[in-house]
Amino acid sequence: MLGLSQLASAQSYNEPYRPQFHFSPKKGWMNDPNGLLYYNGVYHMYYQYNPGGNTWGNISWGHATSRDLTKWEEQPVALLARGYGKNVTEMFFSGSAVADTQNTSGFGKKGKVPFVAMYTSVHPYAEKLPSGKTVRPNQQSQSIAYSLDEGMTWTTYDAVNPVILEPPAAYADQFIDFRDPFVFWHEETKTWVVILSLAQLHKLLIYTSPNLKDWTLASEFGPVNAAGGLWECPSLFPLPLDGKSSNTKWITQIGLNPGGPPGVVGSGTQYVVGSFDGKIFTADADSVYPPPAAPSDSIIFADFEGTSFADLGWTATGDLVGSGPSAGTVNGQQDVTGYVGSSLVNTFLSGDATVGTLTSKSFTISKRYINFLIGGGNALGQEGINLVIDNETVLQATGANGEKLIWQGWDVSAYKGQNAVLEIVDLLTGGWGHINVDQISFSDTLATPQKANWMDYGPDFYAAVPWNGLPTNERTNVGWMNNWQYAQVIPTDPWRSAMSVPRGLSLQTVNGKAQIVQTAKEKWSSLESRGGSYSNKWSSVSEGTQKLKLDGKTLDIVLTFDDRSATAGKASRFGIILRASKDLSQQTRVGYDFTTKQLFVDRTKSGNSSFDATFASVYYAPLQATRGGKITMRILLDWSSVEVFGGVGETTLTAQIFPADSGTDVLLFSEGGKTKDVSVTAKGVGSACK
Repeated sequence: MLGLSQLASAQSYNEPYRPQFHFSPKKGWMNDPNGLLYYNGVYHMYYQYNPGGNTWGNISWGHATSRDLTKWEEQPVALLARGYGKNVTEMFFSGSAVADTQNTSGFGKKGKVPFVAMYTSVHPYAEKLPSGKTVRPNQQSQSIAYSLDEGMTWTTYDAVNPVILEPPAAYADQFIDFRDPFVFWHEETKTWVVILSLAQLHKLLIYTSPNLKDWTLASEFGPVNAAGGLWECPSLFPLPLDGKSSNTKWITQIGLNPGGPPGVVGSGTQYVVGSFDGKIFTADADSVYPPPAAPSDSIIFADFEGTSFADLGWTATGDLVGSGPSAGTVNGQQDVTGYVGSSLVNTFLSGDATVGTLTSKSFTISKRYINFLIGGGNALGQEGINLVIDNETVLQATGANGEKLIWQGWDVSAYKGQNAVLEIVDLLTGGWGHINVDQISFSDTLATPQKANWMDYGPDFYAAVPWNGLPTNERTNVGWMNNWQYAQVIPTDPWRSAMSVPRGLSLQTVNGKAQIVQTAKEKWSSLESRGGSYSNKWSSVSEGTQKLKLDGKTLDIVLTFDDRSATAGKASRFGIILRASKDLSQQTRVGYDFTTKQLFVDRTKSGNSSFDATFASVYYAPLQATRGGKITMRILLDWSSVEVFGGVGETTLTAQIFPADSGTDVLLFSEGGKTKDVSVTAKGVGSACK
């Protein structure tokens, strides 16, 4: 037995679940990466930080530096919430940073190159600022700060800030959701460009400036593709297609919260491929997708075309008694879109104060799927739709804190032949305390959600942004390895949250389409030089499980095997089991489904999941075999995370796990028959923590 679990023991960061080769702060809350900048051999990573606790608040910019993207050194807080420790009057939300090498800003003195950070200022109270400008409570505006010591200390530009006070006049009412500037130098037009978000409207605004101080609106983009929840943390950057600089494309990267990839409750990150001329981003036609329709074999159960819920066979309680479907948007509500026909369930009848339930007539489950359109509040069990059998709720769905209805569905094959009712619930009265539902149908086909280009298909990759200051062919991205669905309650202490492994980005033609390809970009030679290794091959692996002579809490694994036809009527899957207990009561499965041609991570038994009802789930990502019929997965296992890179990196899936230390076994599993030509190589990963 080659034991690799001891590799990270000789270091100080040894609290339960402490990441060993992913950056996490010594203590305190962390979320979005900010101000990523490479200059003079140093990678700077700033991040949203609470110096006063391990939940969100007192938002400041933390700071860490590295020379190899592997070993990080925490620095003093770069931008401390104004008034911290007494009465916070300004918080420093997400943003970016550049090295103003030509001193266009005029901040440079005595030949020193100024760093300039652009961030979203959030003022909790109405205030007249030192610049003479006035902000309203919770207003979001764009401000700048500069550093003359290569990012170690900063001076806010209080004489003028905010440099972009308000959103454009057409969107003046969006001043509370106007944020996350990503700034960069556009060489072709010799100008600074910033892209930022109108979060509620799923729009990105592009401004230009000669000096980082004076900004002019140039264009807007969106909404396209995934448009649930809020659009946040956008970035815009070039990548050559297939390495050819003569065919350079531009990528817009967008965070969504909630509204992540299919099957994910909470946040996610999408991208769009296109072109950029210095002012306008234009999406490529094959990077934008039309809205989906109901499956052709759908049997409509409820379309809510009528005036009374009672007449339509639904029993109402609370404020919904005596009411009926709404003809779209209700007075005082943002525009409701995505419903079919002329009406829908919309419980925003008296605003978010409305509460009540709607229960359908009983029906017998006869099809594999129940599909429906859903929007509104994101609160599982409190705002949404439930499937109830024998007075027990067996399945639930919720909205994405957005008024657009999107397709969701349940696989109800396990309940075929049973009688059930559907229950639409609105139990909350605060923000997003309402639900929208339409087009409930039964089908043998799962309704397709809005197609998008996902940076990562897992639940724990959000707010990703690239480093400024690197050559285009060294484009490097990093994401927040957490999810707003449960971020503040994950069982870690005295810190909360880690960053993903930094990822090198390229744009390659995969299966006939331009796709982002990601590679794990750390100094693996130093991390793995002291660890053991494991390698084995099998001509075939029989159905069942097979324990390997390998264990560990920090592993770098490459798994390859042949694609095969699915076995009729049986689950046909193959993969590897990680962090397993001897009796397999604890395990995390990383595998491939030969029927759906998807890789997956199953964390339903991964360890502690008591903190959130949605955490113990299975996540899927599309992955096609190579022309030679091979499947390849690289799996990075840390103390509390799994990152999977499928194929050449065209598909990734990131998920946190919180297993007990006692479970470190590794096994192979094969379902629905033998799996041929299997190869496993693994290396123990040492600690990058200081």
